[in-house]
Amino acid sequence: MEEFFVSRASAVERVILARRSLMREMDGASAGAFALSQGPSLLDKLEQLLFDVRAGRVSDFIMPSLNSKVRILVMTD
Repeated sequence: MEEFFVSRASAVERVILARRSLMREMDGASAGAFALSQGPSLLDKLEQLLFDVRAGRVSDFIMPSLNSKVRILVMTD
């Protein structure tokens, strides 16, 4: 598992990019095929994580992903 030490702004940006990527995948896939891969629940996790990181409630997390695991450690500004 990779680990990254990033600023809060960078952590927010990473979550937003992951969310956008997932939404593009959901648009391109059929509803049935994507439901099997846990897409909607992953989108919910990313949205909640985005709120938590922005609010400063989370200082480290494992990026929810369909492909790989990445641990993000948020450094104080």
